[in-house]
Amino acid sequence: MLVCSATKVESEKPWLKEGDSEETNKKARLAYEALLTVTARIPETDEYKNFSREVKEIAKKEFDFDYKQEEVNTFVTAFHEAVLLYSLALNETLAEGYTVSNGSIIIQKMWNRTFDGITGKVTIDENGDRDADYSILDLNPNTGVFEVVANYIGTEKQVVDEPGKSFHWAGGRKHPPPDTPKCGYDKSKCPKKNGVSEITVVLSVIVVCLILGSAAIYRHYRREAQLASMTWKIKWEEIALSTVSKKMRPGSKLSLTRVSLT
Repeated sequence: MLVCSATKVESEKPWLKEGDSEETNKKARLAYEALLTVTARIPETDEYKNFSREVKEIAKKEFDFDYKQEEVNTFVTAFHEAVLLYSLALNETLAEGYTVSNGSIIIQKMWNRTFDGITGKVTIDENGDRDADYSILDLNPNTGVFEVVANYIGTEKQVVDEPGKSFHWAGGRKHPPPDTPKCGYDKSKCPKKNGVSEITVVLSVIVVCLILGSAAIYRHYRREAQLASMTWKIKWEEIALSTVSKKMRPGSKLSLTRVSLT
């Protein structure tokens, strides 16, 4: 799960990288099917749309910055609401006779309260933390685009599914993976094996090796015995043709006679 506040292109197709090959982007898209992204929720109210339009107009007029198709970053609305919260607390502090430099009173009035902001109801808890709303995005395997499938409502502390949308779990799963592995992170939830199967495998390998070795040795000695039992085999020391060949000459009967007499 990735928590981020990205641009529209980055949030819709974070797997797509210009300059990479089609094969690389295809592998990245497959990997991103197992990813969920969490971003700050963008309201669909008219008030927020008007605020977003005004921010784009001011950015273009004052800073020559064109948002084009990009959404106004949620940090902009968060900053606007932070200033609004400070203004409310400061006015209440001054109305009670305290000075603007009394930071402890101002902070005290900022905590544990709810007010109307651009994004709707803004709630600050007793610790000074905002109960913000978030959107959960999942990759649509058909379009390759991350879409909002559920929203977390901070004030209600619950997740609300987006109408007509559903999670696509990687690997063709119908349900989300378990919070912890089947055997636990340290395998403490699975009984330990007694080692009989491992011993059986080792012994089986040893027996097979012994059988193959014995067969090879038997074949070797059997071959030696067969060669030794051949009656036609002439020992090397019995061959004495070298001395006879010196006395013989091709076509000489005399030589044959002499050899036979000797």
